[in-house]
Amino acid sequence: MSQTDRSFIGAGSIHIQPYDLSAPLLPIGNVSEFTFSFEEDRKELKNYLGGGGNRNVISRVSGITASVVAHDFTASNISLALRGTVNQASTTAITDEPLVSHGVADELIPFKRLPDLNQSITVKDSLDTTLVAGDDYELTQSGIKVIDGGGIDHLGIKVSYTPLPANMVQALVESGREFVLFMEGLNDAQEGLPFNIRVHRVKFSPVQNLGFISDDFANIPLQLDVLSDPTITGQGLSPFMQLDLAQ
Repeated sequence: MSQTDRSFIGAGSIHIQPYDLSAPLLPIGNVSEFTFSFEEDRKELKNYLGGGGNRNVISRVSGITASVVAHDFTASNISLALRGTVNQASTTAITDEPLVSHGVADELIPFKRLPDLNQSITVKDSLDTTLVAGDDYELTQSGIKVIDGGGIDHLGIKVSYTPLPANMVQALVESGREFVLFMEGLNDAQEGLPFNIRVHRVKFSPVQNLGFISDDFANIPLQLDVLSDPTITGQGLSPFMQLDLAQ
């Protein structure tokens, strides 16, 4: 009897949505790793009648975790890693935003929002005198840099500008968000044979390390707990996950 080849090289797209289904199921982008780990609570009754070994063994799964290595630094992925929220910043023009200054050469004074450098930017000193780019300050991608000998002192400045469209991630302000995770997968070793993984209820943990300066492509190592879903009931149905494998 011939043995069917079932070798496996997995690939695919991972999607998440809030557990309460209040938002759509959306992809998290390019993922290079998706793995599950199972913790076992094991009890052994030794054989005391002679000869060694065990008389009985009971094994229960005490915990399920998963890891996802994402490579797209989107606001939503970073918010998962930092247990944060994402808000879209307003692009309404800002007038006379007050900022602290010290009047020291090369001092960076970032604006409260990312400025659109293609729009008009006005900088005034504490006396409402308009300062001059190139003489008093240099524009940067986040604000201005003080030029030595210019008109910026320690009394503060006021800036008027138009913000760029941007997402703001507020880190570590969420703790209990739960999600549904769905993988639309394919087996590259079997001519793209499809499979799906439905994880009914998960909760993400804050990342241990998240790098923003590197010589190589950065990644976001997401860790999550797989929790029992009380809404999944019925004989033989798993409250944790379901795998659908095309034959």
